[in-house]
Amino acid sequence: MVDTGSSANVLYFDAFKRLGLTGGDLTPMASALIGFTGDSISPLGTTVLPITIGEEPRAKTIMTTFMVVNLPSAYNVILDRPTLNKIKVVVSTYHRAIKFLTSTGIRGTRSDPGESRRCYLAAVTLRGKLRPTQVPDPRKNP
Repeated sequence: MVDTGSSANVLYFDAFKRLGLTGGDLTPMASALIGFTGDSISPLGTTVLPITIGEEPRAKTIMTTFMVVNLPSAYNVILDRPTLNKIKVVVSTYHRAIKFLTSTGIRGTRSDPGESRRCYLAAVTLRGKLRPTQVPDPRKNP
């Protein structure tokens, strides 16, 4: 997922494991990751991985540091604003597309609307499952 509001690259632990990575591939991290809602989580650590956007011959690959978090998600990774700027990506949320310059010209790619919808529905479902249950205030009588 491309997130122009994020200032951290996030790799979800399920994707981390599917890449065949282990705890030995993590660098410890002492700070917390804080979301826009104020919620915080302690990442398992960081790892540096190459990311490739596009397909050869019009592709761009850079080494990227990810914070690895153990949370359920419909996504594998979140790419942050600084990484998008480093790649010089132009994002159009209206068109669900990105464009970027490669050594052989401009490359563009679009998201699949069906896949986007499935991820959105999965994220909403996960969010609902993670919502804490309301505990009644013991000071109030029913």
